[in-house]
Amino acid sequence: MNVKELIPASDKAAQLLKSLSHPQRLLILCALGRKECSVADLRDELGIDQVPMSQQLMRLRADGLVAARRVGTSVHYRITRLEILAIVEALHTAFCPDAETDKVCTATNQQSA
Repeated sequence: MNVKELIPASDKAAQLLKSLSHPQRLLILCALGRKECSVADLRDELGIDQVPMSQQLMRLRADGLVAARRVGTSVHYRITRLEILAIVEALHTAFCPDAETDKVCTATNQQSA
C-alpha cells in the first residue's frame, strides 16, 4: 500500500475529528443518535444554553454532520451521514459503557440519512 494514496482520506478524517472535538458537539450527536430532535428538546435534555447550542449546531451543520428542517415554529435536527452514527456509537461504547442506551428525544419522525 502506498501511504501517499491515503492523504486525501486522512485530510477528510482529520476534518471530521475537528468537528467532533468539542464536548458539546459530541453530546448533541449522542442525543440525536438515530432520531430527529428539536432544538428545545436538545437544550432541555443536555442543559446547554441557547447561544452555545446555536453555535454548536451551526458548526455541525456547516461541517455537514447534521441537517435542519423547520416544523412550525421549531427547528429539528438529524444526523446526515451513517458513518457519523457509527463513530458516535463506537465512542459511546468505548467511553460510556455503563450509560443508558436510550436516546434522549422521543421524536418518532426519523429522516433517512
